[in-house]
Amino acid sequence: MQKPLKHFQTFARLHDGSHDDAAALWALSDGLPGGLGGERPVWPALIQAEDCHVLVATECQLIIGAAVIWHHKDSAAARLAWLGVSSAAQGFGVGQLLVETAIARVGIEGAAVITAHLPAEATSLHGLLVDAGFIARDNGQLRLPIGRSMR
Repeated sequence: MQKPLKHFQTFARLHDGSHDDAAALWALSDGLPGGLGGERPVWPALIQAEDCHVLVATECQLIIGAAVIWHHKDSAAARLAWLGVSSAAQGFGVGQLLVETAIARVGIEGAAVITAHLPAEATSLHGLLVDAGFIARDNGQLRLPIGRSMR
């Protein structure tokens, strides 16, 4: 039996990242402990990269979260490379909204699986991705076959 999706407690809106977002994205990522994968994004390069999607979450025109997804056109695999939500916005469904949107986007584009790599200390991110249906593998790897129902 499929579990109903949690009710979002956010009014966040999502859009594709643009160069106008770069400064606020730097501030967001600098305020977080490494983000997904422990990597520090180079926002201008990611925003213009052809096979990269930068999803930006805003509330009241302030950037409160972002996700970076790599997916080569027509590839069966995609990678969630970075996910971060400002500390003030955590716990309100912003991360869940970003993850679900990322999964849907690459699924529409033909990806059959999405992967992520988490550092051991990223326990809250691990829980978020497992709740979204990702399956934990060795060494912090997580994998989600797209097309299966999300919890």
